[in-house]
Amino acid sequence: MQLSRGQKLPVRELIPNGSVFITIDYYPTDIDIAAFSLDKDRKIKDDRYTILFSNQQSPDNSITLNLQTGKAIFTIDIDRLPTTIERIIFTATHDIHAIGKAKKLDVSVGQQVVIYNAKEGLTTEKAVMMIELYRYHDTWRLGAIGQGFDGGLAALITHFGGEIASPTSTSTSPPSPSSSPTPPRLNLNKITLEQKQSISLTKTTPTFGEIKVNLNWSRGSSARKGFFGKISSNKAIDLDLGCLYVLKNGEKSVVQALGKRFGDLNKKPYIKLLGDDRTGDIDSGETLLINGKFFDEIERIAIFAYIYDGVPNWNETNGVVTLTVPDQPPLEVRMTEGHNNRTMCGIALIDNVNGQMKVSRLVEYFKDHEEFANSVHIFLKWVGARKD
Repeated sequence: MQLSRGQKLPVRELIPNGSVFITIDYYPTDIDIAAFSLDKDRKIKDDRYTILFSNQQSPDNSITLNLQTGKAIFTIDIDRLPTTIERIIFTATHDIHAIGKAKKLDVSVGQQVVIYNAKEGLTTEKAVMMIELYRYHDTWRLGAIGQGFDGGLAALITHFGGEIASPTSTSTSPPSPSSSPTPPRLNLNKITLEQKQSISLTKTTPTFGEIKVNLNWSRGSSARKGFFGKISSNKAIDLDLGCLYVLKNGEKSVVQALGKRFGDLNKKPYIKLLGDDRTGDIDSGETLLINGKFFDEIERIAIFAYIYDGVPNWNETNGVVTLTVPDQPPLEVRMTEGHNNRTMCGIALIDNVNGQMKVSRLVEYFKDHEEFANSVHIFLKWVGARKD
């Protein structure tokens, strides 16, 4: 069933029992997806029930978010939700571009029982309230909103009665009885590393878990996708993600598609490249996984992107690398400084500093692998290689 704006349906007519699954497929991958749980006044009452990249589950697990590259999957146990929650509004926002220019923004409910094109009819708005689940007497209903909003994620939070928690803010004592109620505070601590900025991450559990490094970019005019369609090259760019690594035992090498050195996640080097996107058909781009269970055995990882095919034009790639560590704010590195006569970009360093993960932005350009490797003090013997 194709849902239309303004249409409303009983949830249990679509999904007779069990949890409700709502999936949002989107591109580009830096769109932010959120679910706002609101009270009868359509305000945030408990910020723990606002689900987004910095808070992916409610305290009772009645709402959870599985956030993948280009896909957000919400699981809602509507029978367990607190009675104070009257509706849940699902939103999509972008910090820079009009959300209506996204290449994809589709909502599906259940096993695609209902599908809704959430960007239809939007113009200049940077946010959209896509759909909602709401109580109607003793039942839950699904409604297609499709309402644009002038402002990004922070503006939506303010609209729903919340505040943005500063990354440096500290907890305070509860207000006295005479004090005004404190608005719910939400953490939007997604960090974009600038210039030569570094940040250190400390384990919140015994290990770092599965660390994901994703590269996405615009392919060129012969490709089928791009960031909001902004493409002008004559030939699609085949941009490869890879890394150099040094282990604590001194072992060092490279993980990349070139030479089919894809690595391994469960044995040395504990780094694996998930395939090679040569055609531009894969919306999720290219991804490296790092097994954080073995991070103590890793000394240094140097992330790079390499133009294997296509004219070197870094300004048109709009490359974005996102580092995702469980229970940590996502880290973004945007490849904004370009040298179009060089095919190699050193993006970031991941260093093990006394068990902490130090991530440093590079975004420096080199003529080849060897020049980059030497610059980060990973000295290897290099020979020619091909993908074919």
